[in-house]
Amino acid sequence: MEVKEIFNKALNSNFVIIEEDDLKSVLEKSEIIREEDTHLSDFIRVLKYEDKLFAQETTFKKEILIRKMDSMKDADLFVQDRLDYYERKWDGCGCKIDYYE
Repeated sequence: MEVKEIFNKALNSNFVIIEEDDLKSVLEKSEIIREEDTHLSDFIRVLKYEDKLFAQETTFKKEILIRKMDSMKDADLFVQDRLDYYERKWDGCGCKIDYYE
């Protein structure tokens, strides 16, 4: 899938699932604003493409998701929520993320 098509799909839906090969192209053609190692499910990133912000994460099923973020504040809150979740997961909380909401 073309990078532009991936980001356009993400703009018009809650998220888009991409292949690993597509992720390489996405990372090459966008600006990585923030990147955090979750230590459990790869990296979570905030990307900028054509002046729009997106979050990229990997689910426990190894699906790579890209979703639109409305602002840097929203992106930071999203990343922090995920990092907090992964931290609790280390502690054995038994909690789960709904990656598809």
